[in-house]
Amino acid sequence: MDLGAVRKQHAAVPVEHRDWPVNAEEFRRFAERGRNPIGAAVLVWGADRRILLVRERSKAGKQGWWATPGGFAEPGESPEACAVREAREEAGVDVRITGLSKVILCHVVHGERGVDYAFFQFEGQRVAGRLRPGAGIAEVAWFDSLPEDLHFRADYVDVWRRGRPSL
Repeated sequence: MDLGAVRKQHAAVPVEHRDWPVNAEEFRRFAERGRNPIGAAVLVWGADRRILLVRERSKAGKQGWWATPGGFAEPGESPEACAVREAREEAGVDVRITGLSKVILCHVVHGERGVDYAFFQFEGQRVAGRLRPGAGIAEVAWFDSLPEDLHFRADYVDVWRRGRPSL
């Protein structure tokens, strides 16, 4: 993925490269999105500097994890538009993107097969809407700290600390 336009708009955004081994079902979800799928999520800040998270519904006996609203971009959709749409669909809120905290370029693999996936981690501010869980979401809540069962928790620790200077 060419990150030139992203760097122009968001300046010196960190870019990480990762290998991401997944099971056959997860790989199918990525592969059906095309050769280079894109995804985005947004860490939504409230006026009180709490963060909005969604808990995924439990599947196949596995408890759902807390996560930032996010998912796959639709064909032709920008990463920013994806993050805004996902916040509305998953949590019922409208957000204004305020920054890009990280881009993660993943090589998603299952066995010998691989797909390159670009994930954009945004920050945003809630501007409107009423909290409500969307499809596939069990609950939506505001948090004063990062829960232990947050998907990709380590990716949000620095962003959280920067957004909560009094901590």
